[in-house]
Amino acid sequence: MMKITGWLIFLCLAFLFTGAAGAEAWTVKMKAVNGRAAYSHAQASPLGKQSNFNGKPQMRGGGPAREIIFNTFLNTPEDGLFRLDYQVELAGEQRARPPFQAGGKVLLRPGKPVLAAEAGGWKFIVELQGEAGEKSRQERSGTLETRLKCGRTSYPANFVYLPDEQYSAVLYSQEGDTVRKFMVGLLPKSPGEGGTFLLQYTLLLKEGGKILAEGQGELILEPGGEKLTAAAGKDCVFSAKALR
Repeated sequence: MMKITGWLIFLCLAFLFTGAAGAEAWTVKMKAVNGRAAYSHAQASPLGKQSNFNGKPQMRGGGPAREIIFNTFLNTPEDGLFRLDYQVELAGEQRARPPFQAGGKVLLRPGKPVLAAEAGGWKFIVELQGEAGEKSRQERSGTLETRLKCGRTSYPANFVYLPDEQYSAVLYSQEGDTVRKFMVGLLPKSPGEGGTFLLQYTLLLKEGGKILAEGQGELILEPGGEKLTAAAGKDCVFSAKALR
C-alpha cells in the first residue's frame, strides 16, 4: 500500500508540475504589413525566457519573398497584462539594409492584437494568443506619433509606448544607386505633475554618404496635447505628439 500511495503522490506532483509549466507557455504572433503584402509568424514564448526566430514567415498579398528576425521576451503578468519586449526585422535583398526594423516594449492582453509600431508604410502588429481577460484599469500605454519632414519627404514613426522604455525604428530604401537610411530612437520619461512628460529623441537621415538630418533633443509632451516641433537640420523638422 505504501508503494502505491507513493506512486500516486508522485504522479499527482508530476501532473501539477506539468500543468504549471503549461500555464506559462504562451504563443506570440506577429504580423508586418505594407500595403497588401503581409508577413506573419507565431512562436512559443515561455514566461521569463527569450524566444528567437530567424527564417521565412508566412506570406500573403503577393509581396516579395523576405526573411524575418523576431526576438521576444515575455514578462510575468501584472494585473492581467503582459509586457512584451520585442525586436523585429524584415530582410531586404541586401541583408545589411532591412526595409523595416523596430524594437520596443508593449503591454499585451491575451487575445487582443496591438498595432505596436508603424514606420515608413510598415505596420507591426503583435498579439498574445489566448483568451482575453478583463480590461485592466492600470493600463499605462499611450501612443507616440513622430515625423521627420525634409522638404516634400517625410518619415513617420509611431509607437504604442510605456514610460521609461526605449523605442527605435530603422528604414532602408533605394532608388537607383542611391540608398537612404532613416533612424529614430525615442525615450519617453515618466509623467510629472499635470501628466506632461519629457521625450528624448535621436534621429538620422542619410542619402548615400550625405547626412540630410541628424540630431538629438528633448520635447515636453502632454497626452492629448498639441504637436511640438524642433529643427533637425537644413530644411528638416522633427515633430512629436502624444495621444491618450
